[in-house]
Amino acid sequence: MKKIISTTLAAAIALSLSACHSGKTARKAEVVTPDPVTPSTLAISGSGIKGTLKNALVEAFKSTDLNTVVATTQTDANGEYTLAITDASGETIKGTFVVRLSADADTTMICDAPTCGDGTITRGQTVPAAQLDGLKLSTITNADGTGPVSAKINALTSLATEAMLSIAESDSTIDLATPEAFVKLQKDASRIIGATLGVDLSATNLFDVVIVDASVSGDVSTDNAIAATLTLINASLSGLEATTGKTVAETISDYLAAVTVVTSAIIKDPAAELDADTITALAVINEIQAVIVQNITDLAADIKQDTGNEVTVKELPEEVDAGEIAGSVDEDDDITGGTGGTGGTGGTGGGGTGG
Repeated sequence: MKKIISTTLAAAIALSLSACHSGKTARKAEVVTPDPVTPSTLAISGSGIKGTLKNALVEAFKSTDLNTVVATTQTDANGEYTLAITDASGETIKGTFVVRLSADADTTMICDAPTCGDGTITRGQTVPAAQLDGLKLSTITNADGTGPVSAKINALTSLATEAMLSIAESDSTIDLATPEAFVKLQKDASRIIGATLGVDLSATNLFDVVIVDASVSGDVSTDNAIAATLTLINASLSGLEATTGKTVAETISDYLAAVTVVTSAIIKDPAAELDADTITALAVINEIQAVIVQNITDLAADIKQDTGNEVTVKELPEEVDAGEIAGSVDEDDDITGGTGGTGGTGGTGGGGTGG
């Protein structure tokens, strides 16, 4: 009898302990579901103007990784675009982004020069995709986290963007992501590209200038000489006399590449003698410079005839001076490291020796 009571008591105790243990396990298994994260978005908007570029591919890249696309879209019938960069973590999107426009088989452009291509396309007419395929233009913009940003794309922002990247590459201490440093670098690049074009942009941020489609006469500024001059330079590149077998895209690309070769070499060392490749590129620039000057004169006359208003433009030289380019680089110790001297650019066929 005692054995039966003892066994029953032991079983009851075991069941009680089991129930207690089971309850504790259930409480530990409770899972708290976190609130869902809302992805953050950065909108970048602007226009593609080399003449209005319709249905062109637009891609955004971090300035630290120009091989990875972070957002993409197309320009509309007015050459305008908006793309959105997203971050799944919900963190505010900041930093510097390069935006690249690429013409492809769907892209057309309004001719903004007196004539485009082989001369059979006149101002205001459509340049077909076959003449544009392969053209790439770019710009660079900085997001400080306060909202959407603007990024206008044209031939001159392309040149200035390449100059900014060359400056940053030449000095590892430059932080393109810092808004203050970014704006300063924009101004430095503007000054350098101005010297390459033969126009003083030392007090101008080229990226802030409103460059329009010069095929619309009424849109070209008549009260801002810098804006008018840069608009007509941008337009003039569509009217470069194409050599046999070269398209509009190829002639523009050749010019942009030549300017980048020269500015990159001089940014690297403004006091150095130019090598053979840089001298050749400078010769290409100077051959085209005379065409640009003539196209600007013709465009200004056409616009005056259309509107009755005089277009005031800055006087451009017939030939680019390599010493002037070196001087524009050497003006800022942040670019050159305070090396001083621009004498090494002499004997390039492009001008004097500098200071």
